[in-house]
Amino acid sequence: MERRQSGNKIVQWLDEGNFLKDSALFDRKLTDEEFERSLLNQTVRYLFRYEYYDLSYEAAQTLLKLSEPINDTANLIISNYFVGFSCQRMGKMDEGLLYAIKCYELCLAVNDEEMTSSVVNNIANIYQVNGQDSMAIMYFQKSIDIERKLGRMQNLAIRLGNISASYLNLGMLNEALSSATEGLELDRKEGRPDRIAIRLHQVCEVYLAMGNYEKAKDYELEALDYFINADSKYGQSSVLQMLGNIEQKLKNNHAAEKYYLQALAFAEEIHNNLLIQRISNDLYLLYRDYNYEQSLLYFERSVSLRDSLFHKENQLQLNDFRVRYETAQKELEIERQQAEISRQKTNQYALLGGLFIAGLLLVMLVYIVTLRTHRNRELADANATKDKFFSIISHDLKNPAVAQRDAIRLLMEYSRQWDAITLSAYYEKLLKSANGQVDLLYTLLGWAQLQTGRMPFQPAPFDLTVILKPDIVLIRNMADSKGLSFDVHIPETAIVTCDKNMLTTVVRNLLVNAVKFTAKGGTVMLDISPASKRAPTSHKKSTVNASIDRTYTISIADTGAGMTQAQIDNLFRLDRHHSRQGSAGEQGSGLGLIVCRELLLKHGATLQVRSEEGKGSRFSFEITTGLASAQGS
Repeated sequence: MERRQSGNKIVQWLDEGNFLKDSALFDRKLTDEEFERSLLNQTVRYLFRYEYYDLSYEAAQTLLKLSEPINDTANLIISNYFVGFSCQRMGKMDEGLLYAIKCYELCLAVNDEEMTSSVVNNIANIYQVNGQDSMAIMYFQKSIDIERKLGRMQNLAIRLGNISASYLNLGMLNEALSSATEGLELDRKEGRPDRIAIRLHQVCEVYLAMGNYEKAKDYELEALDYFINADSKYGQSSVLQMLGNIEQKLKNNHAAEKYYLQALAFAEEIHNNLLIQRISNDLYLLYRDYNYEQSLLYFERSVSLRDSLFHKENQLQLNDFRVRYETAQKELEIERQQAEISRQKTNQYALLGGLFIAGLLLVMLVYIVTLRTHRNRELADANATKDKFFSIISHDLKNPAVAQRDAIRLLMEYSRQWDAITLSAYYEKLLKSANGQVDLLYTLLGWAQLQTGRMPFQPAPFDLTVILKPDIVLIRNMADSKGLSFDVHIPETAIVTCDKNMLTTVVRNLLVNAVKFTAKGGTVMLDISPASKRAPTSHKKSTVNASIDRTYTISIADTGAGMTQAQIDNLFRLDRHHSRQGSAGEQGSGLGLIVCRELLLKHGATLQVRSEEGKGSRFSFEITTGLASAQGS
């Protein structure tokens, strides 16, 4: 009775606030159980509407537990939807995916188009966050088609804003601007201040990508006013991050830093790991050129959070859902085609028409079976490669984690008994295992970006000598800490036309490996040697010196452990790979060299390896000015 009375007070309060959507709550004939489920349904919506995502998550979980035993489909759809959506808003994409898929399957079972549109939109958002924008566009478009059919303009504006972000990520700027602008016009017409702010933010993103920074800033400042008035911390964090991006583009680093830190504070206040990861990455890029210590701190935070957003199991589930969805769509398409064939068959001559349709159907079926068999074979090959890859890295991921756990356990048990020297040794052990994990995550990130095609190749002229200075300082510190000599022979300037991020990644990775496999007292060497290389006579240039391309040979050598010929032969083979420890027990996955080779191949360069066991190794490659630009054109 007391629960019912408390519930009635909440109903009255929701009604007075013009939020109550279900008048059935005033029906005295409802049982206590029916009343509680209906009240939770409305409460979940209210909490989510006003960005109490953690409370909305808890209320939706309670509604789910009450609805499952009696198979209350309507409330099961709502509870799964808002558990998943709340997870998304809190940056828990893996958990959000699980509940979104459950909600989607329930909607299909009861043919609920309205909720199908909403949950498909959420699934598209998850694909978008995971960098699979082509898939995201397909799902967003399905939701847009439903909303146009139902005439729900407010929901249509949301979907248009979402799809514009995926168009933007794929560089389809005209499509992005068209969708975002249409969504903004719809929300202005509907007079929804909170949604207008979101749409302004999305239009700003497009203008930023187009290089129209002043116009982008005007839209974003207007959006910020809306979010401040609505006290939306999520919205303010997103807008402040974008203002930081704009100021950074305008070379106003101090203003960019201020915006980023304000955005990070809001993101941390609402515990949104996705926002924290993105802002941390922006701060890493901002500090990279003048505050290496801060840059490294934010880089480690960004990589750590990015890895936690999507676990391996949930990535597999995401891909599995994609395959099941595409298969279902194809089966529906086949059914529609077969129905069309049957209808045409009745309008044709019985025998001739029947034979023609049967032949056409047979060809279609053979084609579909062949296509599906081919696709299944490709999927099986891809899964086999993944299995090999994960079996390789699981050992390297596990060792530092186990070392950290054991060291922490011993510290907890004996920290009060041990002296400072013993404690320092265990702290050093923890730091070593943590460094191993960070190195592996960095390498895995690069490998994953290459495999999924999400690492853009953007060659441009730059001075390699200047760009490598921060990395040289880093490597010199690493060498000093191990008691190694670090000899550097580089020209005062070395102008190359390459992808700056890719080339520096290769050099840094090779130098780190050289330090790792060289024992105390050894030497690590970096040499960049210029040489003139005559271009083919068939290529005519417009300037006097155009017939000469400057070639630089970049080599990294060490006097470390070296390798046998068998180790060299298997160095770039993922299926034959075995990780090796450094001279001081440093962990490594060995994937770094594979990444380096693939990055160099994009530049038309080849990584040469010379090594002898016990006498050290030498890695070298050549970069020619003009070569990278030709590859990228």
